[in-house]
Amino acid sequence: MTSHARQISGAGRAGQQGIALIVVLVLLIAVSLLGVAVMRSAAMQERMSANLRDRSVAFESAESVLRHVQTVVMASGAWAQTPPTNGDCSNFGVCPRGATPSWQSAPDSAYDADRLPEEPQYWIEYLGQDVANKVDDDSQCKSEEERNNPNLDCRTLSYRVTVRSRAAGRADVLIQANIVGSTQAAGF
Repeated sequence: MTSHARQISGAGRAGQQGIALIVVLVLLIAVSLLGVAVMRSAAMQERMSANLRDRSVAFESAESVLRHVQTVVMASGAWAQTPPTNGDCSNFGVCPRGATPSWQSAPDSAYDADRLPEEPQYWIEYLGQDVANKVDDDSQCKSEEERNNPNLDCRTLSYRVTVRSRAAGRADVLIQANIVGSTQAAGF
């Protein structure tokens, strides 16, 4: 009986040797595919976080330049009282309504220049007259001259500031804000 048992077990082992090899190869392929999928997912997450960082840096820089324009550029001229001319458009970036945009580069002090490859740009568009913040309507303007000429108590001038931050291969950010009348110095 022992010789017969040896013959049966020897025949069984010979038939199983090829199956084990195939099972191990299939498991190895499955584990390899799983590893490749995990690596692709990690690479995609890294690219997404880099894009989010680029966009955040561009947005922060554009917002900083917008604040600079509101406090420095708009406060440096008589923009609350006098509509801009075509000369103002090319010199200061403050353009009359309907003018072609004259993009001005922001100074390095207006944003973190170490974090961006190119400086943000801005331009300011004159929108027209608006009711001043101090009154609810034109009925409080005393004379015809006050109703037709801008002043801080009756009518003020309105502007739209557009800031863009962009660079080749990086996030593009565009921010707009409306400014009515004179702006106050920084330190609010």
